[in-house]
Amino acid sequence: MRYDDAIKFVYGLELFGIKMGLDNITRFLDHLGNPQNSFQSIHVAGTNGKGSVCSILFSILKAQGYNAGVFTSPHLVDYRERVRTVQGAIDKKSVAEFVGKHRQFIVDARITFFEISTALAFWYFRKMGVDVAVVEVGLGGRLDATNILKPRLSVITHIDFDHTKILGSTLEKIAVEKAGIIKSGVPLVTGERRPELYELFREVCKERRTTITRPAQPRKRYSFSNGLMRFDVSRTPAGSGLSSSLVGFHQIDNAAIAVKCAEVLNQQGIKINDRAVKMGLRRIRWPARFQLVSKQPEIVLDVAHNPDGARALVSTFKTVYGDRKVILVCGFLERPDFDIMMQEFAAITKRAVITRPQAHRAAEIEGVIWGATNAGLDFDVKLVVADAVDRALKLAAKDEMVLICGSHYTVGEAITRLKQLHSRKRLNLLSADITYIDG
Repeated sequence: MRYDDAIKFVYGLELFGIKMGLDNITRFLDHLGNPQNSFQSIHVAGTNGKGSVCSILFSILKAQGYNAGVFTSPHLVDYRERVRTVQGAIDKKSVAEFVGKHRQFIVDARITFFEISTALAFWYFRKMGVDVAVVEVGLGGRLDATNILKPRLSVITHIDFDHTKILGSTLEKIAVEKAGIIKSGVPLVTGERRPELYELFREVCKERRTTITRPAQPRKRYSFSNGLMRFDVSRTPAGSGLSSSLVGFHQIDNAAIAVKCAEVLNQQGIKINDRAVKMGLRRIRWPARFQLVSKQPEIVLDVAHNPDGARALVSTFKTVYGDRKVILVCGFLERPDFDIMMQEFAAITKRAVITRPQAHRAAEIEGVIWGATNAGLDFDVKLVVADAVDRALKLAAKDEMVLICGSHYTVGEAITRLKQLHSRKRLNLLSADITYIDG
């Protein structure tokens, strides 16, 4: 099977929708010889920050010298971004091999898009001889396909409202779903600060005879220069004098979780020294998280796509850029709270360009327009992301910034357009490789 045919087949599985539960993934992994048992794992859930924590831990493990892997979702531009090892993103030949060999089983068992992605990651980690894999939960936790793992460490970052139609309409209901990853005897690290939610996690850990720990509240102070945030999360050797390309108070919280994870992993026999922690943070690559991709004009990418993410993005922008305003490009998947997000973005926006990604779950443009109108924003509407990018670049005066945010699909399509403009010498990007994969 050719790679292009394999990817077309995988995307076609989205028609099966989201199927919560472990029956399908259990059957599929049994069929594959249970590759998830061939490596040690760290399982990471949460509303926001889980992808960043996964990438930080992967970078730390890599700096320590482990043959590490990481599975995250969704991707920005290329499906292969989801599955990475120290050698880089999964190669096209392996994707084609996996799909070609198991296509009939996938069809007969009605394996979903996320289930095949999860199984592919585990199969590839076994193929590459991975020692330790960091695995991000796709949705929720309790019934997520990744919950088939028996990890060495479970992590729950931070709880907020997201996917409420599936996970529940209250923070407590959402937290119960996230707590489903907690397993007997497997320690939990959490970044959750709300007393009632932390107590919920503590009770689940008590029932399952395991421990719970969280990092001390880090000092919310940092300096930013030359593309790096400099900060401390604790007074320990591993937690002080840190630097990272991930910027913002929320990223300090994520770094603190990762540092605490390294401490617990040491107790679990996965040795990580202070040098690896510092080096891993400094070397991390996690695209579209307050990522400056062009200086003339200044263009920043961020996948803030829910109210908590919007607040974090606006806070970071104000800390780094002060009172400057942006030309905002935004597009989202369907959700109920565009009004809240647009109110947040209004604080830093001179003018917005509202768009719609080419995704089957993309939000209807009328809902986003309604949110922008209620927020008092001046805006244009472009139904194609590439056109929205072009419009924003035209609107931006010489000293103004363009901020592109929203769903991964929106930012991914914007990246594709920016790379086209770069190849035509109409835009100078800081790097032609904005994501993990060049070309």
